[in-house]
Amino acid sequence: METQIDSFWVLVLVSKCKAFSAQNPIFLLVSVFLAWLAMALCYWVYPGGPAWGNYLRKKGISCSRAKMIPGPRGFPVIGSMNLMVNLAHHKLAAAAKAFKAERLMAFSLGETKVIITCNPDVAKEILNSSVFADRPVKESAYQLMFNRAIGFAPYGVYWRTLRRIAATHLFCPKQISSTESQRFNIASQMVSAIASQGGDYFCVRGILKKASLNNMMCSVFGRKYDLGSSNSETEELRRLVDEGYDLLGKLNWSDHLPWLANLDLQRIRFRCSNLVPKVNQFVNRVIQEHREDQTGQRRNDFVDVLLSLHGPDKLSHHDMIAVLWVSNKLTCHGNFLFLFLFLFLNACIHLSISMCKHIYVFFKVTFCYS
Repeated sequence: METQIDSFWVLVLVSKCKAFSAQNPIFLLVSVFLAWLAMALCYWVYPGGPAWGNYLRKKGISCSRAKMIPGPRGFPVIGSMNLMVNLAHHKLAAAAKAFKAERLMAFSLGETKVIITCNPDVAKEILNSSVFADRPVKESAYQLMFNRAIGFAPYGVYWRTLRRIAATHLFCPKQISSTESQRFNIASQMVSAIASQGGDYFCVRGILKKASLNNMMCSVFGRKYDLGSSNSETEELRRLVDEGYDLLGKLNWSDHLPWLANLDLQRIRFRCSNLVPKVNQFVNRVIQEHREDQTGQRRNDFVDVLLSLHGPDKLSHHDMIAVLWVSNKLTCHGNFLFLFLFLFLNACIHLSISMCKHIYVFFKVTFCYS
């Protein structure tokens, strides 16, 4: 991202005034700062905050001449970045209700314009609109190669190729049904692990995360492990996935305040640069093992599917790494929901009713407030 400075007239005016000579550097800096602050306040008075004010001013639209999208102004310069920390979905929903903007609400994250909706019909229109086809790429997503995967790739020939591969090969009914027995086996191991826990209360998050990782290892990389066993490969991938989720989930100031980008105050760029080589090494090792496999037996995992593609669907090696890396995250999300549903559909066979109630309360808190 780049900062567009549209207030050069302030500097020109200052250079022409004799009062702002080299003998008065402090007075010069204070004057420039006050002029910049005055412009920031002018942008801030618009509904939605400074980013929307800057946009509307450039378009020559005043508050009186247009029906504005309601929303909080937030603070000058930074906008409503305070809404995006600690249960952001609760804060955004409360703000939309307070401004009576459940249908559409505008707000600013630094220099980034944002709109949200609490209306499912409006959300459907937004998701089906070509105007919103391109997803803004966060710095962490770009560093972690998400810009080369279907979630962040710009709409075009490459994105349509990825979508065709996903729909035809990776997530087609045939591929999903071929791993059905594997999912039920892992889910059964998970239920047995929970049933063997002692006491009335225990944390199931660790068991669910491990079951999800095992399922992902099998679906994406073709590795099969028992839920009760411990292995270095699964632990290595767990650390990589946890680090990736943490980086993607952070509110990166550099994404919305580009003039802070070179400082890397949150060390997100530094952590990404440390994580990417580890991801490349892990995925490269799995791909190489699949290529050197002399048994001739396909595991029907994502790696085999991508290696078997030819013609226009064939991906480069780097694109394959990005797709596999993102696929393991998507698979983890899907696995979590499947295992959660499987647990409650089948837990009555293995667990007491009281234990199921304890688990239900845990999930109610976990999924709603974390």
